[in-house]
Amino acid sequence: MDNTSNIGVHGHLDPFGDELSPGTELCGGQYTIESYLNSGGFGITYLARDSLGRKIVIKECFPGAICCRTRQMVRLRSKGGEQEFDKILELFEKEARALSELQHPYIVGVHQIFKDNGTAYMALDFIEGSDLLHVIETEPGRLGPGEIKRLLIKVLDAVTYMHEHDILHRDISPDNILLDNDNSPVLIDFGAARESATRVSRVLSKVLTVKDGYSPQEFYLAGSEQAYSSDLYALAATFYHLVSGEAPPSSQVRLAAAAKKLKDPLEPLTTETIKQYDRFFLEAINRCLSIFPAERLQNAREWRDLIDTERRKRRLLEQARNDRDMEARVAQLVQGSERQTQSEPPAAQPAVPPKNTASRPEPSGATDQVAAAAKRKSAPSKKSAFRRVLPKQESHGHMPASSMWKVVPVDDPADDPEIKATKIPEPPNTKFGRFFADSYLFRIFGAARGPMSKEVNR
Repeated sequence: MDNTSNIGVHGHLDPFGDELSPGTELCGGQYTIESYLNSGGFGITYLARDSLGRKIVIKECFPGAICCRTRQMVRLRSKGGEQEFDKILELFEKEARALSELQHPYIVGVHQIFKDNGTAYMALDFIEGSDLLHVIETEPGRLGPGEIKRLLIKVLDAVTYMHEHDILHRDISPDNILLDNDNSPVLIDFGAARESATRVSRVLSKVLTVKDGYSPQEFYLAGSEQAYSSDLYALAATFYHLVSGEAPPSSQVRLAAAAKKLKDPLEPLTTETIKQYDRFFLEAINRCLSIFPAERLQNAREWRDLIDTERRKRRLLEQARNDRDMEARVAQLVQGSERQTQSEPPAAQPAVPPKNTASRPEPSGATDQVAAAAKRKSAPSKKSAFRRVLPKQESHGHMPASSMWKVVPVDDPADDPEIKATKIPEPPNTKFGRFFADSYLFRIFGAARGPMSKEVNR
């Protein structure tokens, strides 16, 4: 970039390049720039003071690939980039408004959004302290295992809160986690607007919005799906660096090795190599560093519950209570079902139709008497064994004596078809008649009458 084209506030060459010089006032004198902090492909950050003299951080939307500064004003390098710049300003303001709604002790607060000098600004909290990258490189012994574990739990609280508001950070790395004097973390410099800007600007799409070693492989692919697990990968890479002292290899290198079915260049953390941490802590980092999103933990709450001993105990106790409650509910359902079964009347059995109902008429009168005589067959008695043969009589003409006088009652009259067809006369409805009808002689006479009549008719 040609610095001679950048005119300072007072009309001379700006010795600070594209950034605003100290003493520059913004928002009608509400903020005064004190010094330059850092810059990237999409913006510049300053230390400033507000009208009450309090330190504040000012973030300026300044995509250097498509704009430059003349005096204080931000101007486009080409008129063709006007629509792109307007869209980037819209995304910048959208991110600022979303962040202003987040109220969390471990997330930087946004105080105000305003426009000035042809661009947009946001006023942020000033955090007194150092970023985590500075601690790793210059103060490696500042944080012990217990402090690192507590630090990660606090960051996971912030990430959980952020994701619950449907916001991705997209740029978690050691230099974007500030530590205050009490070693409490603060997440800064959200990259959501930068990632969105690369989609609307052909020029900015060439500007990398990734950080090797910390960005997951999906951040390298334009238009790829990004989820909560993408932030978890970057956070796991940050704490891998903090615990092991080395940044993990680029996710692109790891992805290429996986495609070639080679050994993963990332050495997992184990209790053998990192002896001061428990396996739950190390395994959670390893899992979130999985190269493929589906193999990672899917939300920050789950990760926090895995490494927080007290939370893990509470979760296991809660799970045990839920299991006992489930068993109790199942037992109640079984007992209720048994009581209901016992209280219900027995199911009605289907009626069994009588055998040969179609061919057997209703018994009445003489047929009852024949059936009664049939029952006596099974019980031996003098009556069933009686066989009376009268003295021979001379025949009388056409009637043989054998047919007339040799009366031999059959054992079961009901089995004889001729007897079945014989209609036995109904006795008179008198006491004597009923007695006579029940007598043995009457039954023999009725049984013999049919065959005798048949003989006579012959």
